[in-house]
Amino acid sequence: MIQVWLEKVFGGDSVPSYELNKRTIDTLYKLMKLNESKDRDTSLVIDDLRQKTEEYNSEARRLENLLKKINLPVANLSQSGIMSLRTLANVALLMQTKDVSETSYLLALQHLHDELYKTSEELKREERITQTLIEKTKSAIHKYNCLKKAAEDLQEQKSKQLPEMEKRAKESGFLHNKAKEYKEKIIQFQNELVKSKADPSIYHGSLIKNSEELQALKNQLAPLKSKLQTYHSLPPDVSLTKVKIEELKQELARLESELSRRIDLMHM
Repeated sequence: MIQVWLEKVFGGDSVPSYELNKRTIDTLYKLMKLNESKDRDTSLVIDDLRQKTEEYNSEARRLENLLKKINLPVANLSQSGIMSLRTLANVALLMQTKDVSETSYLLALQHLHDELYKTSEELKREERITQTLIEKTKSAIHKYNCLKKAAEDLQEQKSKQLPEMEKRAKESGFLHNKAKEYKEKIIQFQNELVKSKADPSIYHGSLIKNSEELQALKNQLAPLKSKLQTYHSLPPDVSLTKVKIEELKQELARLESELSRRIDLMHM
């Protein structure tokens, strides 16, 4: 069907080659339907013009007969009269009046006035739509420029920060590998400690705990030594003082022994 229409459109000429696909067929089909619709409209207009031509010719014959009845044939009209008659005929053709009567002219003028009003209103509506589109276009252009500027700024920042980011990425990879290496060594050392049956008391955590306990013992010894020094200043013949001093000596000896034991553990 489309091929037949194309052959009809090009007449005796050959139809240019075109790619056969769904999009091309759909486009040609739409063009064919549109062309057929336009052809029908044109045919109707031609028929209407033919009918009006017949009507005008009939009216011209009628007027010619009237002029003959009053012994005023067209040939006897003045040049101005002939021009006026032609002008009336052209106006009637232009306004597509049914005949050349005054009523037909007035109706045609009213129709033209209505069409002018509709066209004016349509033009105003189109102007409003156009203005709205212009404003939206300006807004879109402004947003586009802002986004373009932001994209350029981001690209510039990226270019400046890229070397630093690459450097940090390399450092991150290096640190990750080192952390993995240290983790493997820790596991290896822990396995070796388990195999060697090492005393857990020498582990780093235990040593820190022992150090803290040692400091606590030293803190306890300081007031006792001070108190013992006070008792040493008392008269030697006071029996109660001797008892107290002996107790303090025993407590001091116990704490010093504990302190020595802790120190020995730390040095093992």
